[in-house]
Amino acid sequence: MSDFVTFPENPNYVDPATGKVTTPGGRIGGPDRRLPNGGGVVDGIYIPPGLQFGAPATPAPATPAPATPAPTTPPAEEEQPDPRANPLQPPPPIEGYKWVWDGTRWQPMEDTTAQQRAEQRESSKAIVQNLLTEYGLESLTDFVNNLITQEDIVSGDVILGRIRQTEQYKARFAGNVARRNAGFNALSEAQYIALENSYRQVMRASGLPTGFYDSGDDFNALIGGDVSVAELSSRVNEGYLAVQQANPQVINEMRRLYGVDDSMLAAYFLDPEKATPMLLRQARSAQIASEATLQAQQELSAATAEELAVAGITQQQARQGFQTIAEAEELFVPLVGTTEQAITQEEQIAGVFGTSAAAQQRIRQRSRERQAAFQAGGQFAGQGSTVTGLQ
Repeated sequence: MSDFVTFPENPNYVDPATGKVTTPGGRIGGPDRRLPNGGGVVDGIYIPPGLQFGAPATPAPATPAPATPAPTTPPAEEEQPDPRANPLQPPPPIEGYKWVWDGTRWQPMEDTTAQQRAEQRESSKAIVQNLLTEYGLESLTDFVNNLITQEDIVSGDVILGRIRQTEQYKARFAGNVARRNAGFNALSEAQYIALENSYRQVMRASGLPTGFYDSGDDFNALIGGDVSVAELSSRVNEGYLAVQQANPQVINEMRRLYGVDDSMLAAYFLDPEKATPMLLRQARSAQIASEATLQAQQELSAATAEELAVAGITQQQARQGFQTIAEAEELFVPLVGTTEQAITQEEQIAGVFGTSAAAQQRIRQRSRERQAAFQAGGQFAGQGSTVTGLQ
């Protein structure tokens, strides 16, 4: 072997197949050969680039030429290559960083993708938390956090889809289930909440106290029944309030005619399963019946009271009409010793309120006969020459 010369700056040999690092003078094995890095193998010993060597594998002369001292790296370290020196095998991962091969070794570099993902998670948490608060579903906070942190779901649409599958969501928006079952289109969450708020405004504008018929279950029933804001307003103002704020006798008539007392009043008028025109007719019927009792001590049947309500008789008109009936009571009773027949309650009401021409004609005839007999000068029970509904 020729004399040694100065080693290059990086004399080690890295096996490209295994990544094994061999220092100069280290045993590498195999036949004598030249290596890709310019070094070679002689008698199984690694000769770095910069040294001259030949094929003969004869022993060295007894007096060797001066040579560069052998490397001081312990053989044990020769078998422990730097893991970052293998381009095929990066080091173990470090959170927030990724390994990049620079041609010689792996270098850590900040992983902006991971940072962006972390920012997306935080953004999703904030957005979905606001939605949960708006929906009144704060109880699902942990559920959503697990979707984001454990399952790495950051898509708002995917998270909302998972939320909609929960029992809490279905209970909160139960009106949509009822709507679908009834053949109506389901509302979006925004539409649903907007409708609830409109219901509350109607209640507030009508003077109903906070907490009265405005719970989630109450609104679920209204929404499930497809009750519009206008219809609810009509039920509250023309039905519930008209009865609730009227004379207590109206409540008594609601109880007598329809089996509804004041404790059932709100549910009765706001129940979406009941038809609004029928409810309003019943409310007006109860008002009319109450005036019959108060003014003329007459107890109307539901059919008679509803007939007047359908005819458009208001509570004020009912008050005046039954006052007239009360004051004309003697006219409806036959005189003793005559062939007169009593004028029935139905005829009195139909005649005075103008719902029957025949009843009107009979009352007019009776009035004329009494006037002629008693020479009352057209007087009729203190009401002048005419009776309400009679001309």
